[in-house]
Amino acid sequence: MNYNGSKKKELISKAKNSVINHNDAEATNAAMETIMAGIDPIDIIEEGFIEGMKTVGDKFEEGKLSLVEILIASKTMNKGIAILRPAAISAHENTCFFGNLMLTL
Repeated sequence: MNYNGSKKKELISKAKNSVINHNDAEATNAAMETIMAGIDPIDIIEEGFIEGMKTVGDKFEEGKLSLVEILIASKTMNKGIAILRPAAISAHENTCFFGNLMLTL
């Protein structure tokens, strides 16, 4: 695997874990590293931050997390996405955001 591919996997994992662990600093760091490494921000948003929220949602459905923890996780996710949003828009001219909703045509 090439450097960019292994770095991408690392950042996806870091973004996902930041949401699961409610770690704002890790979310910010993953987003900044994504931009510095020139990795497609959409991949980190979808495979990292969104997947992290899915995991948190699954734990909530299983009764392992409270609603408050869901809200905290969503704030963490939003911190990372806020950093990646401008890079995602400039990298994909057919991408637009409506609040937290991202559409790619």
